[in-house]
Amino acid sequence: MFLLKAIVLVSVFYLGAAKYANFDDMQSNIVGGSDAKQGSAPYQVSLQLGKGRHNCGGAIIDSRFILTAAHCLEKRKPSDYVIMAGSNKISEGSVYYTPEKFIIHNSYDMPEYHNDIALIRLKEEIQFTDNIQKIEYESSEVPVDEKITLTGWGRLNTNGPVPDNLQEIQLTHISYEKCKESHGDAVGDGHLCTYNKVGEGICDADSGSPLTYKGKLVAVVNFGTSVCALGIPDAHAKIAYYHDWIRTNMENNQ
Repeated sequence: MFLLKAIVLVSVFYLGAAKYANFDDMQSNIVGGSDAKQGSAPYQVSLQLGKGRHNCGGAIIDSRFILTAAHCLEKRKPSDYVIMAGSNKISEGSVYYTPEKFIIHNSYDMPEYHNDIALIRLKEEIQFTDNIQKIEYESSEVPVDEKITLTGWGRLNTNGPVPDNLQEIQLTHISYEKCKESHGDAVGDGHLCTYNKVGEGICDADSGSPLTYKGKLVAVVNFGTSVCALGIPDAHAKIAYYHDWIRTNMENNQ
């Protein structure tokens, strides 16, 4: 799913399956990352439209629940997806789980680009192994200028391929004020923003993918610019802001 909307002087996008104009300066991986080591992100899952067809990322936060971006689930039903866990390779999916219910934030996209967070309840409990584990979601804020780890199967560059290998990159948490300078009202209190430099950042199909800090989940990918890693901050749903929403909705949907 893909939405393109003009914000200030740049266009931002939700990162589902889409194609954009070529941008020859963009280099490989996430963009700008490297292959993640097997087992380094056992909480990472791939939301697939049929086995092997990666569309979005997500994180295991409970034996029955996956956390992801709301726009990954918009206009879809649970039967559209299978959830792959336990492998860094899309082509060698380890275990697949079946979604039973989508729980989308009731204020999703009100205003636009805000509250882009959702839960997927699975039909069966996840069987945890060395390569499949849940991750604790963080209630505290991440200090500005700290490094945050992003993992995902987003395209390697604008209009490029979805990688088979899970990618990883260290991104810098930037201030809310600096992020709003680029994205204006698209960014609110519920966002956490990252930026390194031109050629490093999120790309299409990274949506819903987890960002971690000191081993805890701190955000899931929401949106970036229509040209990947252009040199403008990326924005993500901040777990500290949505912590109570996540906890309450898991408790109410057991």
